[in-house]
Amino acid sequence: MKQAPFGIRKQPSDGAAAVDFTRDSEILQVFPSGSLLSSQPGQWNGVHLSYYQHRPHELPETVSHQHLVLVHLAVPTWAEQRLDTQFQENQFQVGDILIVPAQMSHYACWDTEHRYLILSINPTVLRNAVMSTGSCNKAELIPHFATADPLVHGIGLALKAELESNSLGGQLYADSLCSALLNHLIRHYTAQKPTLSAKAGGLSGYQLRQVLEYIDAYLYRKLALADLAAIAQMSPSYFTQRFKESTGYTPHQYVIQHRVKRARQLLVEGKLAITDVALQVGFAHQSHLNRHFKRWLGVTPKTFLNSL
Repeated sequence: MKQAPFGIRKQPSDGAAAVDFTRDSEILQVFPSGSLLSSQPGQWNGVHLSYYQHRPHELPETVSHQHLVLVHLAVPTWAEQRLDTQFQENQFQVGDILIVPAQMSHYACWDTEHRYLILSINPTVLRNAVMSTGSCNKAELIPHFATADPLVHGIGLALKAELESNSLGGQLYADSLCSALLNHLIRHYTAQKPTLSAKAGGLSGYQLRQVLEYIDAYLYRKLALADLAAIAQMSPSYFTQRFKESTGYTPHQYVIQHRVKRARQLLVEGKLAITDVALQVGFAHQSHLNRHFKRWLGVTPKTFLNSL
């Protein structure tokens, strides 16, 4: 195929298939095969990931209920694409993304087997994140053909790895990645760019105290970003920004550090085995504790115990 210039007009048909990209049963109506890996609907509070590998295929004209961010992972791939009335032929490179806003008709065909992620985003979640900035009230995502974006590529790979590890990083880790994704899309791919103040200020003393007391009391649980943000009565994305300004850490970083400190204290007390300590402070298992303990303190729990 020869690359065609952007802007050739093609009128979409009236028979575009409406698809919920969080449901494999609906995706199979338009894709040649189902996903190789997929998060559960609702698992990440409005962000859904699916991982695909497809042979050369023609995707029929489709309208998605969600905003779609496609992340290309494999070899360079020629593709014909139409977003609404704009048509383009181009070559996807590894790390390129494609953005398709919800309810926009799109069509594609490609000539090479390739692998990619689709991050499906609930429009209400994006709208709430936009509103939380306080500086604009439009959540209009702009369509983009093949665009290099290392940050979105990295977030997509991190979320994929989180699924493959059976959520080893925990809910708060995945929530933080999704919040970073939403903030990035708002800053770079919406029609009305928000003005985010670099000096917005942290949480109030009361808000910070309430959040930290909650973390301390429920450290053994699977903490979720949405729950912490609700205590401060903020959206998750805005809360993350304010929390980091107050503590110097993201919520996920703070919780991991706090768990390591609590584990160190329990090890010094000597009443629990390392495996029990890991569960007591909220880690999935001992190897999870080992990894973060060494990252923060420079030694494994066993080495630490031997030094006492």
